[in-house]
Parts: sequence; C-alpha cells; structure tokens
Amino acid sequence: MSSLKAHAATTPGRGLKDLTRQVQRAEGFPEVLAALKNGRSGTIDGAWGSAGPLAAAALGLHASPTLLIVLAHVGDVDDFRDDVATFSGINPEVFPSWDKHPTEVAAGDEVFGRRLRLLRALRSEAPPRIVVAPMQALLQPVPLPDLLDRGARKVKLGDTIAVEELAGWLVDRGMTRVEVVEVAGEFSLRGGILDVFPVDGDAPIRIEFFGDDVESIRPFDPESQRSLGQWTEAVLSGAPAWSVDGLGHLTDYLADRSWVALVEPNDLREEGRHYLGRLDDKAGIDTVEKSFARLVKFPSITLSTIAASSLEATAHLRVESIERFSGELQKVKAELDSAAGKDRVLIACHNEAEADRLREVFADSEIARSGRLELTVGRVRAGFHMIDARTLVIGDHELFARTDVRRPVTRRRYESRAIDSFLDLNEGDLVVHVNHGIARYRGLTLVNRSAEHDEETLLLEFA
Repeated sequence: MSSLKAHAATTPGRGLKDLTRQVQRAEGFPEVLAALKNGRSGTIDGAWGSAGPLAAAALGLHASPTLLIVLAHVGDVDDFRDDVATFSGINPEVFPSWDKHPTEVAAGDEVFGRRLRLLRALRSEAPPRIVVAPMQALLQPVPLPDLLDRGARKVKLGDTIAVEELAGWLVDRGMTRVEVVEVAGEFSLRGGILDVFPVDGDAPIRIEFFGDDVESIRPFDPESQRSLGQWTEAVLSGAPAWSVDGLGHLTDYLADRSWVALVEPNDLREEGRHYLGRLDDKAGIDTVEKSFARLVKFPSITLSTIAASSLEATAHLRVESIERFSGELQKVKAELDSAAGKDRVLIACHNEAEADRLREVFADSEIARSGRLELTVGRVRAGFHMIDARTLVIGDHELFARTDVRRPVTRRRYESRAIDSFLDLNEGDLVVHVNHGIARYRGLTLVNRSAEHDEETLLLEFA
C-alpha cells in the first residue's frame, strides 16, 4: 500500500508526460523526426484512442516553431487539445471555425476575434508551439497579412491624435459606436475618454486624451469598470475588409520551418467535402484539394489508426484499443486485471480526491498488490494499451462509464465515425466492433434463428 500511495502522490500528470518518451522509442519514430527536420514527410500509424494526441504531443516537443494539427471534426478539437496538453505540458492554441459563411459575421463575433488573435500570435516573435484546428476552419479564409496590418492601429502614450478622426477610423473597420462598451467590436467616446474593445482583445481599453494628446492607456473590466493596469501602447484592431484579392489561408501565417500533422487524411477530405456541400455560397472558401496542397508544402506527418503502405518514413505504434468496462464496481477490478495482464496500469484521475478514492477501490486488486498501479492527476479521453512499453493508460471516467460533463455526449469521436445505420456501409468497408475490434464489412446475410423465420444480419470478417 505504501508504494501505491507514493505513486498517487507524485507530481500531477508526471506519469502521463513520461509517456512521450515511450512513444519516441517506437519503431521508426526517430526516422520520422529526422525526416520532418530535413523538410520531408512521414507517417505514424497505430494511433488508437488518445495515443493519437500522445504521438502529436511527442512531435510537438520537437517542433520549431509551430506544429499545426488538423482534425476532421469540429467537435473533437477540444478533447484532442486537452489530451495533447496533458501529455506534453504545453497548452495548444485552437484555430476555430464558423458555423456560417465568414462574410456574414460581424466585427464583434467571438470566433472572428479568436481567429485574428491566433493569426497575430503566429506572426509574433514567440509563436504558439502547437495549434489544433478542424478542417472546416482551414477551408474558411483569413485576411492576408498586409490586410490584417491595415485593420490595426497602434496608439502610444504621448501621441497626438484627433479623437474624432480615430473614432471615424474605428467605424470604417466595422466597429460599432455605443454608450457603454461591453463586447468586442464596440467603442464609445465621451469627451476626452475613448473606450475601445478590439475585435481580437481579451478586455476593452480606455484611452484618455488631454486635448489631442494621449495621456493614459489602461485595460479595464467592462463590468466593474476597474482598471487592470497601465500600458504605454495599445493596438486597436477592427475587422479587415473582405475582398477577393485580400483572402488568404492559415498557412500564410506559419513560419517556414513549421510542421503539419494530418489526423486521418481520408476523414479530413470527407468532412471538408461535407462542409462545402452544406454551403449555398462558396465565395472565398477554399476547396479541399487547394487546402491540402497548401498544408503539404510544409513537412507533414500523417497520423492514423490503421497501417497503410507508404514510401515515407513510418513509425508503427504498437498500441491496442481497450474494450469498454462494465462500470460496475465489483466487476471493474477483475476487468482491469484482465485488460492489463502483467503490464503496468496508469489511471488518469480528474483530481486528487478521485485518485484517493480509486486507491482505496483497487487496494486489494492484483495490479495494486504487485505494485503495477499508478494513479496520477490528469485527463485522458480514450484509453489505450502500449504493447512495447507494457503500459495500459486509461481515464477514470472510462472505468465507471461516466461521461465527461464538460461537453455534450453526442460528440463524434476523432478516431472513428459512428454509423447511423447499415446503409452507411459499403461492402469491403473497415469497421470497428465495440468489443471485438477491427473487421471488414461483408454485406448482409440471412441467418436461420428458428424454424419460422430467417434473420437478416451484418456479416463482419475478422483477421
């Protein structure tokens, strides 16, 4: 029991971060890294469950300056981002997508602000190390860098500016004049006080003038009106004007040495086409082929669950998916013992209290008595079994069939897509059975269940 307590008391997430070292020992991983560093491309397969974000985290630790991770489904971005953060210790940035056509959004649109904020960060001296984006976001245009620059204006202490001229400049860039500033895209002017909430800002800015001279610049809380500090300068950003000649792509903002990770490229293409099919107006929207062409100009890595033949440098992750647990306390101990075999078990717990509870729950289990159970604070969305590292990794919510309450349970998984009916399948398609793993769909067949009737059944072929 004492060794188990020592494991649970370790630095939160340390055991999870150490897994990136295990991934980097996988067959072919050093060659994949070397290929990327030399401007070539590679492939990583066997990335089941959260092993995909784990592999991406291992890549992100070597990326300089930025690793862009592209996912198929919008709903999978937050989970993937959180898993990468857990394994790498780096908080990835997210490049979000709009649900509607970009030309329909106003300057104060939240997604608009987040996108512009990331674009400016990518052009800074310290760009984000890891960025996660859905394919839909990459098909949607961004302003070219010079147009983005024209949509911003720097104001410094001591500058001489005609206040009404500055207000007119803000209006020309889509800003709305109001009595009291509350959200991004608004500004107010009262005498010599100009309040501006930049479209890509986290807080509004109050600029006080003495005549036409800038006397003070302070960010403030829009609810309490309390000052949040003193600045010597501020950048006021409005909405860049959309024009056919001024539209670009996220890759226009990536530094030359950046890498791109394409998670399940076939799914990326399929989801991109689905998005385009939902649009009535495709003006300014990239095609899937053009977007892919832009992405693969950078050293790129394909992340997939199933191995495919490739002439590129390839790393094979010897990783297995994990069968679902019953969720019943009396059965879970035996199920976990069986799933682990003689290997180590690493359980990611949402907090220290949950780690303490599970320490008691599994105290009399075989994995605990043999010192193979490690409890750590962290978050893993979908468990996996690392064969070579002899480690089973699982999130506490999976043991007891609990759903992460932070997000809707109807989200689509990033490593697979649940079918709505057998009509979604074509003969020969690969499918994943919830209990038995990968199979190939061989069509419908009649099975004699009784003397009275035959039953139509899906025929799945396993290795």
